[in-house]
Amino acid sequence: MKLLTGGKIILSDRILEHHALLFTDKILSCLPETPEDRTAGIDAERIGVDGAYISPGFIDVHVNGAGGADTMDATDESMEAFSKCLAEHGVTAFFPTSVTTSRERLNAAAANVRRAMGRKMPGAAVLGLHLEGPWIDAGRKGAHPREHIETKPDADWVSKWSDVIRTVTFSPKLDPCHVFLKSLLDLAIVPSLGHTDASFEEGMAAVAAGAKSITHLFNAQNPLHHRAPGMIGVALCSSAMCELIADGVHVRPELFEPLCKAVGTDRLMIVTDSMRAAGLPDGEYDFADRKARVTDGVPRLADGTLAGSALCMDRGVLNVWRATGRPLTDVVKLASANPARLHGLETRKGSLAPGCDADIACFDDELEIRMTFVGGALVYERSRGPL
Repeated sequence: MKLLTGGKIILSDRILEHHALLFTDKILSCLPETPEDRTAGIDAERIGVDGAYISPGFIDVHVNGAGGADTMDATDESMEAFSKCLAEHGVTAFFPTSVTTSRERLNAAAANVRRAMGRKMPGAAVLGLHLEGPWIDAGRKGAHPREHIETKPDADWVSKWSDVIRTVTFSPKLDPCHVFLKSLLDLAIVPSLGHTDASFEEGMAAVAAGAKSITHLFNAQNPLHHRAPGMIGVALCSSAMCELIADGVHVRPELFEPLCKAVGTDRLMIVTDSMRAAGLPDGEYDFADRKARVTDGVPRLADGTLAGSALCMDRGVLNVWRATGRPLTDVVKLASANPARLHGLETRKGSLAPGCDADIACFDDELEIRMTFVGGALVYERSRGPL
């Protein structure tokens, strides 16, 4: 057993001070440290956090790469580097995300994710593949290569990887009768709407048919218009969860608080949508079979198109906290409880409730990560680096 002492424990509705967190590979309980120290007789490894916050570990449902690694590298070594880098930034579980590319490369990436799901990773745990494309609208492709875009969703191919794929981002315009969408639901895969020119009516119909989320709200979709609200209107008028790339570039930070009010903090999810430059200096990096130049922390292709982000999750949480001024309990759930609920993992992940996996991030007032635990094991400590 381990006992985190001297911290501030972030629960779903409050922050507990003067309490310690007891855990093995699962969360056991929160115990008062004062005035009568109920932890005194417990036989556990005591770890002091010196006033830091003790938080549920972050879950990134949309992340292409970090620390020099990318999902499409499709190697064990790259996935392990990916896992380690995310843990340094408080992420305890993630969904490696693909880009639109050839079937051969998608097969290789899916096989690599399958291997990672089947073994203990050195940092954040791999929960499954987020397949972004290839069934997207060319006019909203963003940084995805046009030559590999497909116009007919292939449920048979997805079914072959149904143990690996946990989310598919696609355009509902390519599935007007919702046949593909319903096949995803049958396979327990989250249908997410993105990279699309879909109208408000098309988006609302897809949500009514079972689509569960909207990929990177505002980005790679029609802008909001009062007579043609598009996917942003769907976000405002439906029950769909909504990804928010919280780097302050993809969406202005001044909009974070209005989004929290309009969409609600139960439906927003902070994502990074980061590429391999996350956690690394400015420079030139490979992305989607091309080169992306990162300048002042923002990656772009040669034509100026944003190529994902170089955001790390701890900075994303800090950005939302600062921009909204909301209680930290509200902000943390955008990166923990909400992603867990989207994937039906709320009894295991995204919370420090007893019985949940001991996935824990400890950080200071500047969201600098001090320690990260995955399944109760210490995988990162700032004073020592990755373990």
